[in-house]
Amino acid sequence: MARSARSYEREADELRVSGWTYRQIASHWQRRYGFNPRVAFRLAHGLTQADVAQRWNEQWPDADAPKTAKQVSYWEIWPGAAGRTPSLDTLNKLAFLYRCAAGELLGGEDYSHLDTTAVRPTESDAYMSGFVEETRPSVLPPAGTVLSRVTERVVDDFELVTSTYRAIDYREGSGRVSADVAAHLRRMLETSNRTTTSTTHRRLLRAAADAAQLAGWLAIDAQRYDQAEGYCRLAASLADKSNDRALHAYSLGVMSYIHLHAGDGKAALRLLETAQGLAGRGNPPAVRSWLHEATGEAYGLLGQPQPGLVALARAERVFDGVDANSAPAWLGFYNADCHAARLKGRCLIRLRQPRDATQALYEALTLLPPTFVRERSGTLIDLAVAYVQMGQVEQACEMARQADTLARRTGSERNRKRLRELLVDLLPWTNVNGVQSLYRQVLLN
Repeated sequence: MARSARSYEREADELRVSGWTYRQIASHWQRRYGFNPRVAFRLAHGLTQADVAQRWNEQWPDADAPKTAKQVSYWEIWPGAAGRTPSLDTLNKLAFLYRCAAGELLGGEDYSHLDTTAVRPTESDAYMSGFVEETRPSVLPPAGTVLSRVTERVVDDFELVTSTYRAIDYREGSGRVSADVAAHLRRMLETSNRTTTSTTHRRLLRAAADAAQLAGWLAIDAQRYDQAEGYCRLAASLADKSNDRALHAYSLGVMSYIHLHAGDGKAALRLLETAQGLAGRGNPPAVRSWLHEATGEAYGLLGQPQPGLVALARAERVFDGVDANSAPAWLGFYNADCHAARLKGRCLIRLRQPRDATQALYEALTLLPPTFVRERSGTLIDLAVAYVQMGQVEQACEMARQADTLARRTGSERNRKRLRELLVDLLPWTNVNGVQSLYRQVLLN
């Protein structure tokens, strides 16, 4: 005889009185009754499909397309033939209603036992597996949900979301996350007057500044330079209000790249001088090293190799003091040798030192993780430029062909533009088959 949702509610109430969490109840019922996780979490709350639809409509009203019990049923039947795949937004909203993590609603086979590496379970592992009480929010409430109070834990989740978007950008490109980062930033700004303490307020301002400078980089990659400048100015202002001199300096450094990309070395240098004054000796070595590297690029654009090489030498010297603990999260990538080598190579290209540049750039390619797709594309373009400077055209074309493939994968308008600029540099060799083939690949495909 089939049981009603109410009978499961009574059983859940008894378990809750005994100290069980919703996560533990759902996990137990999946094993005992064979429920998929979406059904298990719903019944753990004693809800019918109609109840879920009603709560959804109350939380996220949509007069044109209100949710129905039938739609909830489709999500629960999936991956059966009659089901419908729930989107990430759907899973996030169901997770909010069920007080769980979105990933826990997916289900599927577990092959973790095939991992032969013996690792002692940590408290974090236990939390993620759902066998201990949840001690902090696992996911922010979905967009559109009003946050009445912003606590330290909420700021933790804001920072985690920003880090996740940053990782997606590295792997899939700015077009994949630009809109999401903008919405994420707006949400933090809208809730900035709801912090519970002055310390939390400063943390939230820093988190918003980080998201703003990330949005600036994304806009630079898409060649939306006016928008990028607006985001960078916002990041600098928020960092200043939170009294974070390092993040303020870095935000100005990001803005300098707008001028570097426009070929205006003087404007870039003015911003970088201000940024270096803010950074000072007491700030993280990663920030100071990165600013010196950008200064070297600016001098390269101005045709002043000597001060450019001095700036690059300073960047390398300061980088010796960089480690994982000293690099802030928003510049965490700069604690890795692969990125130091990549930026050194790019700076040497600007300074027209192609032989030294190729050595640094090949080192960067060897060290760069496969997930940094756009950075690999940019590094290959730098290598192509170095080979053009040395007159080695076939090697330049090979590097450019590989770079174009990766640039298309991430949709990087900045790298696509750099490849078109490279074609101009190759005009003296248009009779070479490799150059003709590259022209067809970059311009016609």
